[in-house]
Amino acid sequence: MIALAWITASILLVLAGLHLYWSVGGRWPGHDEESLARMVVGGPPGMRMPGMTACLVVSVLLVAGAVVVLGAAGVLPLPIALMRPAAYVLIGVFVLRGVGGLFDGLFRPATHGSSYARLNLMLYSPLCVTLGVIAWLCTRAP
Repeated sequence: MIALAWITASILLVLAGLHLYWSVGGRWPGHDEESLARMVVGGPPGMRMPGMTACLVVSVLLVAGAVVVLGAAGVLPLPIALMRPAAYVLIGVFVLRGVGGLFDGLFRPATHGSSYARLNLMLYSPLCVTLGVIAWLCTRAP
């Protein structure tokens, strides 16, 4: 389980770095702000990316999630009594995002056929469910 905890934490840290990159104006995998927003947020033409503060908050939360996973797995010397409940919140957020993402088109019909809709079904939602399940497995460590 320790290896799973490190893998999960590493993925969360990479995602945190990507959100940090976006917060300072990075545009990959898009080529401008609109194309990036349409890929990672979904929405109509002319949509803008969330602001610097929103991207920074997500980045900090992802770093905290990595710490929680490592703490809940017993890798970091943090109080398990605090880390496991925090891990369950993290698990819930990722699983709900992942499963909810499968129904995104029902709530946001404008995303149908977009690059976001394809990426959401092929990458974002499965990744979120996988991270939630792996984080849950990590909390099962002795």
